[in-house]
Amino acid sequence: MPQVKPGIATTILAPEAAGEGFVEISPNKTLFIQKLTNDEAIRPEIVEGLQTVEAVFAHFNPNVDVELESEDGSTHSENFAFGGLGDFDAKNIKQNNPFLSDLDLESTSMAKMIKKLKSNKSLQKVIENPETKEAFLNALKAMTDELAKAE
Repeated sequence: MPQVKPGIATTILAPEAAGEGFVEISPNKTLFIQKLTNDEAIRPEIVEGLQTVEAVFAHFNPNVDVELESEDGSTHSENFAFGGLGDFDAKNIKQNNPFLSDLDLESTSMAKMIKKLKSNKSLQKVIENPETKEAFLNALKAMTDELAKAE
């Protein structure tokens, strides 16, 4: 019987003369199952000859239509198509969708701005005093009005 080194979080049973080895899923894993098409559920079909995960995705072509809501309450219809397991990664979903990509960029920018504002000692002193805070807000308002007129 050949020596087989188990991988991280897996148990590999060495192949026996009568059959193949099995990879047992570790008990600390979660299997998530969801309908990934807009088609009505049908009886399971047996499809032979699909040897890889990519071939399964190419055959079944999973995709789903979703409604995404923007901050102003309007909805956007989007279609998510999945061509492989990597397409389920949040990074890839955002990359393949302009609406989510814009939201991610906005969220990242806001998080960076908040981090900078929290570490800005002089701004914190300005905000602590109600008079200087009001003056600062008026100056910001004047700048935004000036920028709006320039456009």
